[in-house]
Amino acid sequence: MNAPALNTAVCLHCGSPVFDALNFDTRGSFCCAGCKFVYEFMQDQGLTKFYELREANPPSSYSPIKISDAGDANFEHFDDVEFLRSKSEDGSRVRFYLKGMNCAACVWLLEKLPDFCPDAKSARVNLAASTIEVERNPSGTFSAIAQMLNRLGYRPHPLREDESSARLQNHEQREDLIRIGIAAALTGNIMILTVSLYGGASGILERQFHWLSALLALPVLTYCAWPFYKSSFFSLRAGRLNIDVPIVIAIFAGIVTSAIALKMDTSATYFDSLSMLVFLLLSSRYFLRSIQKRHAQSTNIEDDLLSGSVQLLTSDGVSAVSASSLRPGDLIRLKEGSIVPVDGVVDSGSATISAAILTGESVGLRIARGSVVEAGYRNLHGDAVLRVVNETKKTRLARILRETERLAETKSHFVHLADRTAQYFIGIVLVSAAAIVAYFAGSNPTEGVSRALALVIVTCPCVFGIAIPLSMALALRRAAKKGIIVKSADAIEQLWNAKTIFFDKTATLTEGNMEVLRYVEAHNHNLQIVYGLEKNQAHPVARTLTNFARASRVQPMEMENVAILDTGGVSGRFEGAHYKLQPVRYETTDYQDTSLLVSKFELLKDGNVISGFELGDQPRSEAASVLDELRGRGVKTVMLSGDRGPAVKFCAEKLGFSPDETFAEMTPESKALKILETQETNIMVGDGANDAAAFAAASVGIAVYGSLDVSLRSADVYLTRPDLGCIPELLNIAQGARSAIRRNLAFSASFNVVAGSMAALGFMTPLWAAVLMPMSSLIVLLSANWEGPA
Repeated sequence: MNAPALNTAVCLHCGSPVFDALNFDTRGSFCCAGCKFVYEFMQDQGLTKFYELREANPPSSYSPIKISDAGDANFEHFDDVEFLRSKSEDGSRVRFYLKGMNCAACVWLLEKLPDFCPDAKSARVNLAASTIEVERNPSGTFSAIAQMLNRLGYRPHPLREDESSARLQNHEQREDLIRIGIAAALTGNIMILTVSLYGGASGILERQFHWLSALLALPVLTYCAWPFYKSSFFSLRAGRLNIDVPIVIAIFAGIVTSAIALKMDTSATYFDSLSMLVFLLLSSRYFLRSIQKRHAQSTNIEDDLLSGSVQLLTSDGVSAVSASSLRPGDLIRLKEGSIVPVDGVVDSGSATISAAILTGESVGLRIARGSVVEAGYRNLHGDAVLRVVNETKKTRLARILRETERLAETKSHFVHLADRTAQYFIGIVLVSAAAIVAYFAGSNPTEGVSRALALVIVTCPCVFGIAIPLSMALALRRAAKKGIIVKSADAIEQLWNAKTIFFDKTATLTEGNMEVLRYVEAHNHNLQIVYGLEKNQAHPVARTLTNFARASRVQPMEMENVAILDTGGVSGRFEGAHYKLQPVRYETTDYQDTSLLVSKFELLKDGNVISGFELGDQPRSEAASVLDELRGRGVKTVMLSGDRGPAVKFCAEKLGFSPDETFAEMTPESKALKILETQETNIMVGDGANDAAAFAAASVGIAVYGSLDVSLRSADVYLTRPDLGCIPELLNIAQGARSAIRRNLAFSASFNVVAGSMAALGFMTPLWAAVLMPMSSLIVLLSANWEGPA
């Protein structure tokens, strides 16, 4: 660490002269309490690279920004019981809106919060919404966490669990618009003066125009450019380079060079270029935030599922309104095929609904007046009117989705790699600019500064810091709009590389709505034994047998020591006897309906068969076409099933699986081992409840059945509609994100090489650099938003 030497009369942190002897201690001198705090903070957190960076690349004019401890706000009320009750669902997590969050560097710093704030257990940042959700340690306090955020330069505004940050974002956007308006007006007048100068104005008129340009540029380079100075300062304070650092260095260098030119009465001023740079940067970033707000907010997962249009019944008739506007007491008509967005009670009419998203039960349930309906149920068919009892944000499904959104905000490995690449890129640009200045220092300093300014201005790592995270966020949003919930951006990366897809059979490739074709009863209470064994199991076979027992109006026996068998099936004890329900190895069936996939089970008592079942299922209607499409993409498809050989073989033949792609009598553990044998990136598609081990072994787990909260504990993706056609759609979305990232990488690399070379060789002025840089950023952003072919 190359800080100023001990006992010198300069600040150990910022290098400013020290006039107050009270600020001297055994380590050295500090000009203020703020610099002392920052110095100690950097020492404690291992961020001393800041000093090496500053000495290696000193700005042309260094004017340190001081942070005083006296300016820290009081956040003690953040620990009040009433505060926690209003802002936190469980008292351990609070979401804050942070003003001034602009780039991936802010995200990096804020997600490091637990590393230097012992009160924080975890921190998840949503750049699009400008929010951070902090989970405190059991002994931590939110007041201390808020204090640290404030010291880092992000004043925290707590939000309720279901509160949007839109209001605070709109306030910040208004401030940005004011800055843009001021910059536009003043830059326009500066450009008029510049045209006159380029047109040949000379003498007193030329000198007056230069001074007038400087006066007009002063508000642009101070008030309007303040967000860049603030962002750069806090980035360097954390020992990190962000996109704004080279911009601020260029502005400072341009101001110093222009001031010297004014004093020496020369024409080498850059007020026009610098003002145009600030105006274009403010405009392009405002546009970027608008895109992020519209397309990439994590809350869109919840919005896409629960905030659609509903038919509101009023005294004036029927009107279409947003589900998010519904309040308790409102009456709505349930539309066929739609997801119910609120909790309610049927007021009139009747319908058949599916509760699969919440319970995993695929069998339709009949509802009528007085029936309770939860958000997430799907109206299969019927006409019912629902009275709202709970608005969308307060439903059980909304809470599940918010937890999923927290996971989705976690950055992928690819985005972390992009962040690190951006750091190296910025460092290379700064070193190159310094080399150009040094090269021309002896012969033509003005030319060297001009080329270095143009180089720093025109090169931008926005493809790394902005476009790549945006492409990943948009992929998650597009999946949600199709009813596909993706838990994290890491899954998107894995999906575009997938070479093998493993499928479970029952309730994945098949409908899962089995029916009992034949039941051989040897004793009256055998069905009660089966009911007792299966009533708490989640497998489709268990649901089928349980429903059959209910329909037969029998009561379940209270079984003891119920356990899942490794060989498939379930066992338990009743009145001292050991019972086992398991698949059997029948090679043939006398059922003539060849569309059915028949599975056979037997009930044993102390090793003797006492009853038997034959269950019929059929492949999903879309299964064959989806599998053919996947194979056409060059993806290998494999079927893993716990059923016996004959039933699995029959299903494989109907769906086109070859013998070496078909595996029967698989336990959950053997499924996981089979997946682990595959060295390439793979996907496991299962029913969610019974394939947790296989999901864990696979690169990506996709649940097509089962309850949402249970499925997302083990799977990476959940399909809200039981349609295997979602899988090719999901692969298209992932490959579209990959194409956008590759397209932007190619464009950014080409642009930076060509434009950077032109700037370094003197073929580009700082003014043209200020025009071209935001244009290139906008092209990258538009490309990230383009939903072209994969």
